[in-house]
Amino acid sequence: MEIRRRLTLTVSLAVAAATALAVTAAGVPTAPDGNTQTIRVTVSPRKLPNKRFAPAVIKLKTRTTTTTDPNGVPVPAKRAIVDFDDDIRLFTRGVPRCAAGKLGNTSTRAALAVCGKAKVGAGIATVLLPVGNQVFVEQAAVTAFNGRPKGRRPVILLHSYGRTPIQVTLVLIAVVRNYGRQGFGPRLDVSIPPIAGGTGALTTFEVAVRKKFKLRNKLRSYVSARCRGKRIKARGKFVFFDGEALTDRSVQRCVPR
Repeated sequence: MEIRRRLTLTVSLAVAAATALAVTAAGVPTAPDGNTQTIRVTVSPRKLPNKRFAPAVIKLKTRTTTTTDPNGVPVPAKRAIVDFDDDIRLFTRGVPRCAAGKLGNTSTRAALAVCGKAKVGAGIATVLLPVGNQVFVEQAAVTAFNGRPKGRRPVILLHSYGRTPIQVTLVLIAVVRNYGRQGFGPRLDVSIPPIAGGTGALTTFEVAVRKKFKLRNKLRSYVSARCRGKRIKARGKFVFFDGEALTDRSVQRCVPR
């Protein structure tokens, strides 16, 4: 009887664990290579006008993990395409600009020294750096700058700098254009350069973009938003170096006023 009870308990626990794993797998996009990807976009304040656009702060958080690599290092991403709700607008005219070439191999302090007036946001990132049989976890400070346009399209430069245990500078170039379909408006197309010769991976990335400034004696906001449908949505598609891709979506409730 005792053996039968243990067997029944073991089977029940195994079924429960398998069910939990299935729910997790269903909730988080997972690629054949084992990569998982999530994105979360939030806008504040949550209470916004339902017709006109008001100054706002937009926060973007992404997370990439792996279910297969024993060291926890996912296949690195080489491109991210993030679509924001069409109730979000970016206004870049009149904001000082920074050239991407000024940010290469710079610390956060040095980047601010040359492009401080173009700063539009900040955040944090985590990078995994395999060295031999070890994997180092690098925490990096993220600074967002208004960049020089590419053609007529605005550019946001995302400067990441970490110094422990290894000094690392990473500059992501995000080109902004209006997608204008499926209820989405601004689109960020982000190029992600190889890290540590392609062995390192950016696993978490968080940035909050905000800036108020004056243009022709009128107060403007780099980010503005409204709330028409009581929700603000976003989606992100991430393309990895092995050719796999994942798409995740984010929905936030908002309160119209």
